[in-house]
Amino acid sequence: MTIDRELQDIARRTWSAGNWDKVADFIGNAGPRLLDALDVSAGMTLLDVGAGSGGSVAIPAALRGLDVTATDLVPDHFDAGRQRAAQVGVSLDWVEADALDLPFEDESFDRVTSTFGHMFAPDHARAASELVRVCKPGGRIGLACWSPQGTIGRFFALTGEFLPPPPPGFVPPVAWGSEQYVRELLAPYGLDLAFQELLNTFIDESPQHYEDFMFANFGPLVTAVEALGERADEFRAANLALYDDINQATDGTLRYEGQYLQTIAVKPT
Repeated sequence: MTIDRELQDIARRTWSAGNWDKVADFIGNAGPRLLDALDVSAGMTLLDVGAGSGGSVAIPAALRGLDVTATDLVPDHFDAGRQRAAQVGVSLDWVEADALDLPFEDESFDRVTSTFGHMFAPDHARAASELVRVCKPGGRIGLACWSPQGTIGRFFALTGEFLPPPPPGFVPPVAWGSEQYVRELLAPYGLDLAFQELLNTFIDESPQHYEDFMFANFGPLVTAVEALGERADEFRAANLALYDDINQATDGTLRYEGQYLQTIAVKPT
C-alpha cells in the first residue's frame, strides 16, 4: 500500500495541535452507546481506530472486560490515555497506526470501532476496506460520524469557507454521516448494515467560553488560526455567530445538539 505521506504529515500536525484529551470530554456519551449497540461481552477483542486518548470507546470497552487495542495516527494522545486508563484501573494496548494501513493481520478482532476518528482519513474507500479487513467473520464494526446536515457539519462547512480549496477528488469527512454514502461505500463487502441517527449534547458555561476553549484545544481550529493570519479574527467571529445561532439555552449558557450517524455493520461468516 502507498500512503500519501504529505497528507499523513498534515493530519498528524493538525491533530497534534491543541489538547484533544480535553475536547474529548464533550463527546464521551457516544462510545458507550456504540458499545451497547455492538452487543459486546467480556473476553472479546476490540480494535478502536482513531482512539485519541481512549475516553470514548477504548477505555469504556476495557471496563466491560474486553481485550482492547487503541490506535491513533498521533501517539502523543496516548500519555493522556494511559493516565485515564490507570485512574479507572484498566489496561489496554496503545498502537500508533494510520487508519489507511492498520498494522494487524486479517480477521484479528471481534469488534472494530471508530468514533469521529476514521472519518478524517483522506481515502474513505481505503479506510473502509481496512476496517472490514481486520474484523473477524461474524464480527461487528461500529462507527459514529458527524452528519453533514447537522450542526457539526455546519461547523466544518464554515471552516472550509475560510481555508484554501481542497484538492480535486476530496470528499468531506462528514460524508461518513450520510446513510446513503456509507451504504455505497460498504456495498462491496456484503455487510448487514443498521443505522441510527443520534444526538450528542454539548454544554458549556457560555458561547464565548466554548469558543475560547475550542480555539485553544481543538487541533483543526488551532491550525486554521495559524494558517489564516490576519483573517483569524474574522474566522473566530463567524464561529461565535454560529454558536449563538445553534444555541438552545436562553440563560446565557451554551447547549446545542450535534447530530451523528451510528453505523453497525456485521461481517458475513
